[in-house]
Amino acid sequence: MIAKNKRILITWATGFIWSNIVRKLVSEWFSDIHILSRENSNYFRIQDIISNIHIHNVNFLDESQLNVVIGQIKPEIIFHLATAWAAVWKDPITIQQLFEFNVLGTINLLNACKKYGFEYFINTWSSSEYGQKDLPMSENDILEPNNDYWVTKATATLYCSYIGRKEQLPVYTFRLFSPYWYYEEKRRLVPTLLLNYVQWISPNLSNPNSVRDYIFIDDVVNYYLNVDKINGDFWWIYNIANGKQYSIWQVVELIKRISDSDKEPIYGSVSIKQFEPMHRLADMGKTASIFWLPTTPMKIWLQKSFEWFKKNKDLYW
Repeated sequence: MIAKNKRILITWATGFIWSNIVRKLVSEWFSDIHILSRENSNYFRIQDIISNIHIHNVNFLDESQLNVVIGQIKPEIIFHLATAWAAVWKDPITIQQLFEFNVLGTINLLNACKKYGFEYFINTWSSSEYGQKDLPMSENDILEPNNDYWVTKATATLYCSYIGRKEQLPVYTFRLFSPYWYYEEKRRLVPTLLLNYVQWISPNLSNPNSVRDYIFIDDVVNYYLNVDKINGDFWWIYNIANGKQYSIWQVVELIKRISDSDKEPIYGSVSIKQFEPMHRLADMGKTASIFWLPTTPMKIWLQKSFEWFKKNKDLYW
């Protein structure tokens, strides 16, 4: 695990994945945790630990402001998770706005951090950069994103890899597949199912055959906290996944058994607003060669998730 005296910078910690990393750092007694955030961000996921972290409101497109803040922090380890998309910004967002934040914002942050040096810069994007593949997705695959958002994310990944390779800097990308559990957004599959089955309600769903490679959030966080296992090969990308794919139908059946419910989902009652893959599986060979592979069965984590959602369902109303 990374040393607890390191200055750690996280870009945004108010979302699902971000907040879990922060909570883990605080629980492990890391004392120099910094967050770059937007003004008026909602900190409900970390409200109880907010006194343990340093929050800096900054505009990623304002290079001068960003340079000043980074100069004050001089972070040693950067977890870059900030992103722009419609569900976050609450308003319609154009490709130009997506490009400005996801690409130019990443470039500005990386340039600012380069001035002071760092041990690890972990760029965080998603398996959706791959597009549709019929075989396990490898970090060396050609990227074929299928919407504007993922085009900008893929562009940022390519830039980070290019700079890491060109300048021999410790810049890496974690390409996340489908994390789930604590504080996950209500609209996502697992919270939707758990909240419905906690109340004995039949969930409205789309295609039962759509698949994802799900990974439990604790496993995701552990990869971040063990980035010191990476040594060299500065531009590498790592898949962060479970290495197993599950269909919506399979997840539903597991949760039905866990909740002891006879409520059947209503498939086809939700319109599909984005691409629904029929194959989504990570090749975990490169990740396993540096880290490890998750070993806990999904059923165990779903059981824990079900109990957590029963206790914390009020967060989602």
